[in-house]
Amino acid sequence: MAISVITYSSLGQKISISTPDILPVIKEFSAGGELEQVVCYTNRNFSFPRTYSAIPLPLHYLFRIAEKYFKIKISRFFYEKIFDWSASLRLRPSEIVLFHGGHFLRRTLEKASKAGSVTVDIPRLAHPNTNARLEKEELINLGLESRGGYHEKMSLKYNHSNKFDYIIASSDFVKKSYIEAGYPADKIYLANFDIDFSRFDVKEPHDKTKIFKVLYMAYTTPLKGLHYLLEAWEELRLPNVELTLVGGFDSLPNKLRERYEKIIARNKNIVVVGHTPNPEEYYKDASLFVFPSLTESYGRVTLEAMACGVPIITTENAQGIVEDGKTGFVVPIRDSRMIKEKIEYLYHNPEIRKKMGVEARVAVENKKPFGKSVYDICQEIIGKHQTN
Repeated sequence: MAISVITYSSLGQKISISTPDILPVIKEFSAGGELEQVVCYTNRNFSFPRTYSAIPLPLHYLFRIAEKYFKIKISRFFYEKIFDWSASLRLRPSEIVLFHGGHFLRRTLEKASKAGSVTVDIPRLAHPNTNARLEKEELINLGLESRGGYHEKMSLKYNHSNKFDYIIASSDFVKKSYIEAGYPADKIYLANFDIDFSRFDVKEPHDKTKIFKVLYMAYTTPLKGLHYLLEAWEELRLPNVELTLVGGFDSLPNKLRERYEKIIARNKNIVVVGHTPNPEEYYKDASLFVFPSLTESYGRVTLEAMACGVPIITTENAQGIVEDGKTGFVVPIRDSRMIKEKIEYLYHNPEIRKKMGVEARVAVENKKPFGKSVYDICQEIIGKHQTN
């Protein structure tokens, strides 16, 4: 089996937020001698020799200079167009071309298909149509401008997500979103992303008896659903509790940011941290992790919290590997009342909370490694095509 990997991630000395997702796959195929090439965003001395930058560093720096010093706003769509064009030129023929977030790679997908390669995508998000619908609904619910949102633009610009031969979904929700968009269910496989398990390792129990700490962590957009958690929090009447909000609000519309700020100002038991390079310190001090997102590919933050032995309250669209009633609770989207009830339940039942935390840790430990899962899936796909 010969495979090419196309990823928008950066590799080597400079990494991006999605780099840890694709690294196990690259390592698995490289170890087996089956990796033909890797095309990434930027390559700084990555270990695999046939790794190529789709956006060379000089060009990357030129764009950054234009943005910083000349105040030229360069959209992500522009970067993606340049990446697609360059990746299509770099692409070598191989049995499988594995895309990591290939929703914008129309030109590269067409070239791979014409060359006779089997095309497989690992989406980094739910299907663009699903995200566009959820975004529009939520903006209307919040009384915000509902036209021209990011996901709406994605669904209009990138309408070839269903043209890949196979999809490897990172969660049941992502799989469901593709099926709802008309993609054949029998061509969708499931593989859960990994986290750096050693980093999120609870070596000894923390004293969580003095104060009940609820943690939320995300790069907050309207679709992260923080307003539903804040609504639930305002209804709670519990002593010795604290809600910690970790992550930035940079992508929020002003009206929604102001709404959050007003709620935070009148609730002295809400602590805003902002961005942090050490999220593990907040997980390890948490009694409970709440993630009310309306759409999520797999929810890295929930995996990280689970690895630290923290029970989860999350939504059906951000469930990942959370098992309702065992490692936490799964609630409907947009349901602040249910979030409130589950927080209260775990507050009043510390033994159940502790047991769920232990089970959460075990679930992460026992999850099949992502690289191995993708390798086995690709072996199965090649087997199908060889027998046809």
